[in-house]
Amino acid sequence: MDIISKFVETGVAAINLRTLAAFVPILDERKAEIEKIERKTFVYDDKRRTRNELDVYYPLNSTLTKGGKTPILFFVYGGGYNSGSKEFPEPFSMGYRALGSFFAQHGFITIIPDYRLTPEVKFPASSEDIRDAVNWVCANVDVIGVPSIPAPDVDAIFIMGHSAGDVHTKMLSLYPPVSSTVHARFKGIIWCGGSWFMVDEKKRFRMEVPTMQYIGSQEQQKEREPRALWNALSDEQIKDHPDILLVRAEREPDWLLLSWEEIIPDIEKRRGEAPQMIIGKGHNHISPNWALCSGQGEEWGEEVVKWMKARIN
Repeated sequence: MDIISKFVETGVAAINLRTLAAFVPILDERKAEIEKIERKTFVYDDKRRTRNELDVYYPLNSTLTKGGKTPILFFVYGGGYNSGSKEFPEPFSMGYRALGSFFAQHGFITIIPDYRLTPEVKFPASSEDIRDAVNWVCANVDVIGVPSIPAPDVDAIFIMGHSAGDVHTKMLSLYPPVSSTVHARFKGIIWCGGSWFMVDEKKRFRMEVPTMQYIGSQEQQKEREPRALWNALSDEQIKDHPDILLVRAEREPDWLLLSWEEIIPDIEKRRGEAPQMIIGKGHNHISPNWALCSGQGEEWGEEVVKWMKARIN
């Protein structure tokens, strides 16, 4: 984290590869410990040939739910809608491997699915892919289970998305054509470092081309942005929505901080109370996920674990 703290810039393009490169030697030193966590890969949609797999990370010791089973955490990575993978090429392959291992070490079966990207697909296909991954897991508990730990508990599923993956998880829970077809009843949803609105009426920022390619025109963005979907929900739907945890880095880009300023009162207005929040001290937009299992900057992840455990006990 000492190297990260020296980065003056907060823009994603300026700090992305520099942040990844800073964690590569740290995670490589801990590779043996990270790889003690078993990982298996499954195809969740055999109708497609690519980007249709998910990785499952298994705890050595499960956090038990009330039913004596193992809770599940889905993680949806980001990448600006047009990039990203559950496993990066070398020398960055330990990144999400470490994230999956971190939450598994804390007792959660952790699942990271791939999903299709723009320009191959457009809204809401990425969220539909994530939905399909969740539904496949719910229907295939016997397939993904292992004898060394209690069975996966599909009644204790959490989902966390980061950056563009955060937006996909928001749409998964807020856009009725998708949310109404998810088989799981999520125990909690963790929104981490993603947009709340796409169109800034005050013209303080403008979304980049991949966002427009995926979400659509400016008018479509106004209709499809998470804030608009939230406001379109009925009071009953808001009441039934799973608990929300907001997470961001301390040094996010300016456009994301603007989203943060508006999401908190928007949620409080509809739910009658402010959502719980975690701010990753010292982190930039990229570093929180890469800090997990590094031995430094992991506090935000530990707080997420504490929040999840409070909802299954």
